Amino acid sequence: MSVYDHVPLAPAECAASAVSEPYWEGLAQGRLRIPFCGTCDKAFFFPRRWCPACWSADVSWIDAGGGGTLYARCTVDIPFDGRPAEEVPYAVALVDLDEGVRLPGRLRRADAQLPIGARVVLRFPDDPARSLPVWRRA
Repeated sequence: MSVYDHVPLAPAECAASAVSEPYWEGLAQGRLRIPFCGTCDKAFFFPRRWCPACWSADVSWIDAGGGGTLYARCTVDIPFDGRPAEEVPYAVALVDLDEGVRLPGRLRRADAQLPIGARVVLRFPDDPARSLPVWRRA
């Protein structure tokens, strides 16, 4: 495994919908795209047809910068969902992006014990079309 800890669930294996397709396409291109409301000028996540703040349908997509603050983390020690035992342990994280959106992801192994409130940045593995992004210390 690389220092970015390959995430086995690749975008091609996820159930993308017409609403979330720009998110998955962005990941495959090595870009983090998030929905943005043109009416109230707020980014949001998870992808929806309407803004959760003002209910406007004026939703477009923006590229996020990839920086944020670690909000929460936990370590998964038991393989589940058909994952092989050698993939554990790994750290799951919630990160507050600088754009004001909270996003889930994984921490690379070297950063699995980062303190809550630490600055993190998003890094894509060598083949973003095959793996989801992983957070690392900023």
